Amino acid sequence: MINNILRMHKKAYFFTLDAFIATSIIVIGISLILFARTNKPYEMQTAFLSQDVIDTVSSIKVYEISDNEYVSNLTKDGNITNTQNTVLEQVGEFCFRGMNSTAGNFTEKVFLRIIPPEYNFQLLIKDGSDILFNYTKGEGMETSRVLISSKSIIFGQINDSTMWGPYTSEVITWQ
Repeated sequence: MINNILRMHKKAYFFTLDAFIATSIIVIGISLILFARTNKPYEMQTAFLSQDVIDTVSSIKVYEISDNEYVSNLTKDGNITNTQNTVLEQVGEFCFRGMNSTAGNFTEKVFLRIIPPEYNFQLLIKDGSDILFNYTKGEGMETSRVLISSKSIIFGQINDSTMWGPYTSEVITWQ
């Protein structure tokens, strides 16, 4: 009888230990699944963001963002001569006129209102292989696993006799 009690006690001990190990494995497995996905960059969201940004700045006219104090001051000071330019065309015109610091400030004031803070971006304006303008917001571009680039061609006219471009504009986004 004592042997039976000891045998049952050993069986209960092993059953409890097995149940504890199985529960631990399930909890660890569910935790790994849930927490492993939250730290990965969302490739599709970054791709959509890159294309949406290039589409947006290629279609919004400068007069549509004239409520921005910086843009309003540039227009009053005569640095923006054509409010019918799109935002991207205006950056290109600043580059053509050699006003890269103004282009950088303009990009910062406008783009930071468009791009969510958890994303980083780079705007490049190129004339062939020459980089005319490079604005980067954020760090980690070199180590990011997901870089998405969207491109557009821009050109413009300053007055009746002066045209600039075509330039290639490129927005690169990462998280």
